[in-house]
Amino acid sequence: MLAIAIVFIFSSCYSTLNIAGTGASKSTVIKKKQWYALWGLVRINHVDPKVMAGETGNYSVKTEFTFGDVVSNIFTSVVSIESKTVTVIK
Repeated sequence: MLAIAIVFIFSSCYSTLNIAGTGASKSTVIKKKQWYALWGLVRINHVDPKVMAGETGNYSVKTEFTFGDVVSNIFTSVVSIESKTVTVIK
């Protein structure tokens, strides 16, 4: 019960928004998971927002722990694996 309460209290408590150029001009959304080991110290996969944005120079990047990330991290953090979601809006 405590784990469920923690999930609802702390879901999406971490979020950053970065703007490249003038920011997003359309509503094309691309999402990818960034995975880390050792509770965030070692990156497992590389998610590059520039590659996700493609040739456009104007886009927004939102990095956050979504509700799904928090739920999966409850189980995977036992073996030191955690994830966050990177969203590119262009």
